[in-house]
Amino acid sequence: MGIRQKRTAETKALLLEAGLSVFAERGIEFATLDDIAQTAGFTKGAIYRQFPSKGAFLLALFEQYAAVARSGAGARQAAWFIPLSLQFAAHAMRDPLLRRRFAVVLAEVPDGGTPDGQLLKALGRVLPPAQPSPPRAP
Repeated sequence: MGIRQKRTAETKALLLEAGLSVFAERGIEFATLDDIAQTAGFTKGAIYRQFPSKGAFLLALFEQYAAVARSGAGARQAAWFIPLSLQFAAHAMRDPLLRRRFAVVLAEVPDGGTPDGQLLKALGRVLPPAQPSPPRAP
């Protein structure tokens, strides 16, 4: 891996880590990309160089979150994990695509014996199923 690729990967990792914390603290609706960039020590332009939109950034954050959720209780000790679980659950109630993705993650979560695991299992039971899209008129 070249220096530029390594720097790009490091920038992306720093932005994602900042995003997890800022979204957990301020909420998905209220956190701005400026807040996240500033927390990571970059400008908002750094986010747009890595991700084409706020939606793409949010999706990358969700994938990072999902990897941690699937890893088990030891990985779920980050301070952002439980608040972000609640943020994603609330957002999934209004976003059918996220609801489907979140339901898959919740179904795959190991270890329901810890408080974070119990929360995820409970969210999996109460999150309403995503409704299929209505057929389009010809």
